[in-house]
Amino acid sequence: MNKSLTIARREFTDAITSRRFWLIAGLFLLLYVANIYGVGVGFRMGEAFGSNRLMLQIGSNVASTLAFLAPLLGIALAFDAISGERERGTLRVLLSRPLYREDVINGKMISAAAVIGLTITASAMLSVSASILLQGITVTSDDIVRLGFFVGVSILFSFAYYAVSLFISTFSDKSGHSLTISLGVWIFFAFILPILASFIASAIIGSPPAFLFNQTSRPGGQGQISGSFANYTRRVAEITNTIEMVSINNHYSLIADSLFGLPTGAFGQQEVSRLDLAGVLSSRWVDLLVIVAFPLIFLVASYVIFTSRQEK
Repeated sequence: MNKSLTIARREFTDAITSRRFWLIAGLFLLLYVANIYGVGVGFRMGEAFGSNRLMLQIGSNVASTLAFLAPLLGIALAFDAISGERERGTLRVLLSRPLYREDVINGKMISAAAVIGLTITASAMLSVSASILLQGITVTSDDIVRLGFFVGVSILFSFAYYAVSLFISTFSDKSGHSLTISLGVWIFFAFILPILASFIASAIIGSPPAFLFNQTSRPGGQGQISGSFANYTRRVAEITNTIEMVSINNHYSLIADSLFGLPTGAFGQQEVSRLDLAGVLSSRWVDLLVIVAFPLIFLVASYVIFTSRQEK
């Protein structure tokens, strides 16, 4: 274990001093600045919602940022963790020393977990704190617990992509190949699969109803979505969610929706569905299970491949 920690310290130092890490940190900063500005605009335009609703807006903004950047952070730390050492010829030198293969991969995993935890926690807390201080929002204990729980889920989400990229890196001889495949996995889950799922759902159900809105009879009344169209969108959502069950991004988004009360109906017509923490644990336990199991499966697979492979 001491040897694993020694390797972890070296890997941690190399990671936080690399230009790659600071590039990702810069992207975190830019998007969080944009989110803080967005919260400020929302505060000025919608003070009637109250401070609690604004805290939900802050949380949803943080979630949207992490949904994009957390996977990239995990991939950046893992795509050359093994393949890079193999490509540079340093892996054989490292393994020739008096240490086990388990020490090498354990050290890399510990270092990655520390970097991911530190980066996501610090950046999320900085964004939330800046938004709160600038807008003068009162924070409740429920807000703190909710945000803390979400940060923990986000760390697991990022580590899941680290595990996938590490798995690819263990059998790849070129770090460029590992990076390409890892980014391909992320692009598929984040962009291609949602579009494909919606296309399949629309193909199964057919075209939407011709008349989308019913006008209220009261003077100046606003249009409301017809029952047939609401039923259509519900069926489309059910099919797309079923298809996206294989996507860890979808499970992560469902947890964020439950925590921060994002609109659940078509065009935001339904009430927000914010749940307390107990409600999230009871209703989203499958999503939480996937978030935990996903990285474990790929870490075990990486462990088995790396410890059994003979380096040339």
